Amino acid sequence: MKSNIFYRFLLAVLILIGGYACDTDNLIDLDDPKYMLTPDNADMSMLFTNILISHGRGSTGGNPARLEGGYCKYYATYSNLMLFGGLYQFDQGLNDNPWGVYTGALKMSIALEDFLVKKDDPNQVNNLAMTRIMKVAVIQRLTDFYGDVPITEAGQAYISNNMKPGYDRQADIYKYMLQTLDQALTSFSTDATVVSLTWKGNADPKKARDIVYNGNIDKWKKYGYSLMLRIAMRASDADAAMAKTYAEKAIAGGVITNNADNWTLQTKDGMNSEKSPYSSFFEGSPSGDPERYMKLGEYFVDFLKAKADPRRKVIFGGRLNNTITAVTASNMQTYWRDESKWDWDLSQAKGMVHGTNANPSPTLAAYHWTYTSPNPFLFTMDQPLSILTASEMNYLIAEAALNSWTTGTTAAAAYEAAITASMNFMSSFSGLLPTQKIESSEITDYIAANPLGTGDAAKQRLAEEMWVSMYMNPTEAWSNVRRMNLNLPSNSATAQMPTRYAYPENERSNNLDKLNAAITAQGWSTSMTREEEISKKLWWDKN
Repeated sequence: MKSNIFYRFLLAVLILIGGYACDTDNLIDLDDPKYMLTPDNADMSMLFTNILISHGRGSTGGNPARLEGGYCKYYATYSNLMLFGGLYQFDQGLNDNPWGVYTGALKMSIALEDFLVKKDDPNQVNNLAMTRIMKVAVIQRLTDFYGDVPITEAGQAYISNNMKPGYDRQADIYKYMLQTLDQALTSFSTDATVVSLTWKGNADPKKARDIVYNGNIDKWKKYGYSLMLRIAMRASDADAAMAKTYAEKAIAGGVITNNADNWTLQTKDGMNSEKSPYSSFFEGSPSGDPERYMKLGEYFVDFLKAKADPRRKVIFGGRLNNTITAVTASNMQTYWRDESKWDWDLSQAKGMVHGTNANPSPTLAAYHWTYTSPNPFLFTMDQPLSILTASEMNYLIAEAALNSWTTGTTAAAAYEAAITASMNFMSSFSGLLPTQKIESSEITDYIAANPLGTGDAAKQRLAEEMWVSMYMNPTEAWSNVRRMNLNLPSNSATAQMPTRYAYPENERSNNLDKLNAAITAQGWSTSMTREEEISKKLWWDKN
């Protein structure tokens, strides 16, 4: 906005001071630009840290578990936590939440990019490239929720006073993201001066900027090319030629194939804003109402058991000992990470039934005796948040190889590398019990028992494995389920899994003309219900 809250605050301060000051002449000095907070006299690099935190934490936590975790069958509960994710009952607040990037990570990315472009400092090229990569990461998540969204005119309120941005078609957004990544990745510099000014981490939080890769340009390039591969493969059914071009470019450029290069945001057991959002949610922090403890979903548990998947050891928690009848909020938080309070027999693990808002057990205590919880030793308060991993990239390389695209490897080799990376990643969490670690022999045996195969069977196997491996990232799992047409059973007898989010209420109130134009451009009725809207498909969802 043109009007600046700071200026209003400054004016109020001046009036207050004027009421008490004897010498008002010196107040003229406060009009000097050096006293005004502007991008030029502020440390804009702090925005980059906030972008990383906002993207990492915004991609995880209770909402993805409740919604996409329900869509993907990972979780189930009879409580009202999963009316949207479990029963597909539309919830405006949960639906609108991801749109918040327009006042958060996306707004910051656009502002920082604008500042660096206008600064036109050749020694800042790496920082500009990193900023643009993160901008694409934020856009990708946003458009995969809502489809056509404002991008070209987004974030322009304070730059050009555009308060009602027009919408871009998702096909154009995907081209823009791929082109932006290509430009950013080829602009990185190894010049000593540039590298010395590239944002890095620091033991002192006040000095830390790049808290993901510590200014490591090689890792940023791997992440950028990995985003390129993810985006290209997601577009592969809608625009195969474009997808092939950029997928091959990404693989040749070098994507993340080792867990050491995963995009990971660290957390710690400190303030609520520092803890793992997933872990705080699953342990019921801070309230811990016992009926609100989610369980693993029946379909997911049964699938892992049928495959004898070693990841059961990491994913499956326990069932509360049936000698325990006290299940108040304080009881459950006390029990949550007390190993002795739970039955850990994997063979007896039982997933909660999907699509019900009534307790299928006779009592609340019996609910906890019967159904398997998420593993509390996986979801510790300092659990790192990995948003893009080596296993996902290896699976996508395998899929590209099945398409006969140039990958430098075979589909089978990439598939095996993906499973290995997934299981090693799941075993890497420091809070796990010794018995919950996956042995290398178990990985070898699982791969031997579950070969990739060929043709349609291979694509189905890839879709299943990606679904399992993305347990820690339900939002991206949901996108892959939609794109790869993984046939998960519906949670409802009267509705199907949502295939997109509805446009938020705020847009209907403040940007209705542009919103209606976007809806009409997609061939939809502006009077459709929210339930109808969430059943529409995105541009790239052709299955």
